[in-house]
Amino acid sequence: MYYRSTDKKKTVSNRRPLWLTMAVCILCWSVGFFSAPDNPAGHGSAVIPLWDNVAGLFNERLLSYLPSLLLFTLGAFIMQRISDSELLIGERTRLPFMIFMLLISTNGNLFSFSEIAVVLLCLVGVMYELFISYHVPEATGRFYNAGFFIGVAGLLLPPVLWFIPLLWIGMYRFRSLDIKSFAASLTGILMVYWFVMGWCVWMHDFSIFARLYAALTDFNLFPFASLFRYYQIGFLGVILILLMSFFHVQMDAMNNRVRVRQMLAFLFIMSVWVLLLIFLYGQYMDALLAVLFLFSSILVAYTIENLRFRVRFALYYMAITLWTVSFFIRVWSFS
Repeated sequence: MYYRSTDKKKTVSNRRPLWLTMAVCILCWSVGFFSAPDNPAGHGSAVIPLWDNVAGLFNERLLSYLPSLLLFTLGAFIMQRISDSELLIGERTRLPFMIFMLLISTNGNLFSFSEIAVVLLCLVGVMYELFISYHVPEATGRFYNAGFFIGVAGLLLPPVLWFIPLLWIGMYRFRSLDIKSFAASLTGILMVYWFVMGWCVWMHDFSIFARLYAALTDFNLFPFASLFRYYQIGFLGVILILLMSFFHVQMDAMNNRVRVRQMLAFLFIMSVWVLLLIFLYGQYMDALLAVLFLFSSILVAYTIENLRFRVRFALYYMAITLWTVSFFIRVWSFS
C-alpha cells in the first residue's frame, strides 16, 4: 500500500476540525430550515413528469430537508470511499467528505429536496465505475453502468448529457477505451432512452424529448458581473482554491504514482468541464455548482493535506470562515 509519510495527528481531518466542520454544517442547515418557506420548492429541471410526482411527496420543510441531507451525505461518503480506495490524497483522511459537506451546507439553494441530490449520486457512480476500470477495457459491464448513470442523470438535469464525451475522454486517458467498451457505454445511455421511448409510445406523448431538446439548446450565459457581488464570494473562493489545486498537483506530480496523477488530472478536467457548463447554462447554476463541489472536493483536499502543517490548518479555517460568511450574507440579503 502506498502512503505518504505523515503524522496522522497533524491531518486536517483530526477531531477538532472535524467537529468544527460538522457544527458549521448543522448550523447552516438549521438556519436554512427555519428561514425557508413552509412549502419549499424544488429546482424543476427534470424533463420526466414522473419526477414531479415524486418531488410532490416532499412539500413540507422537514420532509424536504431531511432526505436531501441524507442523499448528500451518502454521496459524500461514496466519494470519500473512492478517494480512500485509490489513495488519491496519499493518506486516509476524511477531508474530502468534510469539504464536500461544507460546500453543500453553505449553499442554501441546495437544501430542499430536488433532483440535484439524485444527480450527484448518479455522477459519483460514474466516477466510481470509471476509476475502478483503470486499464481494464474488458470491464464492459462497468462502462455500461457509467453510461446508464449519465442517461438517468440527464433526464433530471439535461446539461449532464454533455458528460457523455467526457466519459469517453476519461476512458481514453485511463487506457480503457476500445470498441467493446465504447459500445457498452453507449448501450447504457441508449437503454435509458429506449425505456423512455417505450413510455412515450404507450402514453402517446413525446413531450419528454421536446423538453429535453429545449433544455439542451437553451443556452443562458451566466452573468459574469454577478460573480463580483458580495453574495458570490463563496463561488469565487471555490474557483480560487481550484486554481491553487491545479498548480499544486502539477508541482507535486513526481511524488505520486502514474495512476494517481492521471486520476487527479482527470478530476481537474471534470471540474473545468462543469465550470464551462455553468457559464453556458446559467439557469442551472445551483445544480451544476453541486456537481462542481463533488469533483473539486478531492482536489481541494489533496492540496490542503499536502501543505505544511501551519499553512494547511490556516487555509482550511480561512475556507470555513469564507464560505460561512458567504452563506449568512446570502441569507441576510435575500430574506
